[in-house]
Amino acid sequence: MTDETTPAVEAAGTRVTRLRRLRAALDGGDRQKLLADGVAERLDHLWRTGGRDDTTAMGIRPSHIKIRAPFVYARRDDARSPVVPLLVQTQGLQLRLQLLLLFDAQCRYSPGTPVRNPRNIVRRADDQYAGWRELVLSDVRPAKSYGGDNAPPRVKAELRRRQIIEALARLEQRHLVKIPRQAKGNRRYDEFQLLSEVASSEHPDYTVPSRAAVTLPREFFTNLWVWVLSDAEIATYLMLRFVRARRPRRHDESGVFVTSGWRETLFRLHRSTWRSADMLYRLRLIDKMPSAGRTFRTGKVGDPKMLAENARKPVVRYKINDEALQAHALTTAWQVLTGPSEQDRVRREHGPLVETMDPLVALSLGLDAG
Repeated sequence: MTDETTPAVEAAGTRVTRLRRLRAALDGGDRQKLLADGVAERLDHLWRTGGRDDTTAMGIRPSHIKIRAPFVYARRDDARSPVVPLLVQTQGLQLRLQLLLLFDAQCRYSPGTPVRNPRNIVRRADDQYAGWRELVLSDVRPAKSYGGDNAPPRVKAELRRRQIIEALARLEQRHLVKIPRQAKGNRRYDEFQLLSEVASSEHPDYTVPSRAAVTLPREFFTNLWVWVLSDAEIATYLMLRFVRARRPRRHDESGVFVTSGWRETLFRLHRSTWRSADMLYRLRLIDKMPSAGRTFRTGKVGDPKMLAENARKPVVRYKINDEALQAHALTTAWQVLTGPSEQDRVRREHGPLVETMDPLVALSLGLDAG
C-alpha cells in the first residue's frame, strides 16, 4: 500500500464505521427498534400527513422540496457567498438540519404562508408532533468514560439532542434561524423560528417558495439520503441539480458539467468538496459520462499536450439519476462500500454504459463487463 492510497483507505474505513453506527442505533423507549427505521417512518408520516400524531388525512405531499438560488449559488458580482459552503466548512449537523427544516416546512405549509415551528427538540408528554430528535439520524460517539459505543441509550439520545442544539446555534450565526432569549440571555432552543434560506441579515421569516432554482425529490429525505451523504456530497449534489435545472435539455442529451471557475466563483466550493462526485457516482445518484482524453476511473488527462497551462482540457459530464433515490440510502451505501457487486466494480472502472452492455460486446471492445 502506497502513501498516496492510505488517506483514501482511511476515509473509506471511517465511512464504514459511521454507517455501522447508523445501522445499529436503537430507537424508542424500549430501544427494541432501529433508529433508522423509526426516523424513516416518521419522515414518511410527515410527508404523507403533515406530521401531526395519529393523523391519517392526506397532507400537502410535495414531490420536490424547493430551494431558493442564494442557498446554492451566487452571481459573479455578488460579494455574499452562497449559504451551502458556509455550512460545509464546519463539522456538525447544520447543513442536514437546515434541509430537514425546509422539508418539514414544505410538508406542512403552502407557498407564501408564514411557517411556524410546532416541535420541541425532545418530545414532551402532551406534544402532538414528534420532536426534532426523532427526525434526525446521526452518528454519536460517546466518550470512553460513558461506555463508548456500548454507552446506555439515554447517553446517546442526549448526545443527539446536543448535536441538534449546536447545529441550531450555528444556523443562527448564519441568519437561518432565530432563537429567542430568556431574560438572562439563555437561548430557548425549542422556540426557534425558521428564517429565509437566503441567510439575510435582515432576518426575513421563511415562507415556502412558489418557484425555486433547485429542488430535491422528497425521497432524498424519506429514504434517508439526507443523513447518509456527507456534507461535501450534499453540496456537490445540490450544485449539479442547480446546473441541470438551468440546462435541462443539455442534461438529458449529453449531461452537464461544472468548470473549476464556475465551481469556485459561483458556488464557492473547494476542489476537495468536488471530489465527492466520485461517491455520488458509486451510489448511483449521478452518472459520470465517458470523456475522450480522460481515463474514466481516475479522470486524469492522458495526452501530455492537454496538460499545458493554456490547453483546453476535456470536460467531464454528469447526469442525475432521480430513480436512484427510490432505494434505501443506508442499505445502498452499506452494500456499495462493504460488499460491492461485480456490476458495481464494472461501473466504477468503465462507466454506466459498460455495466449495461452485453458481455460479448464489451469483450470485443477490450472491456470486461462481468
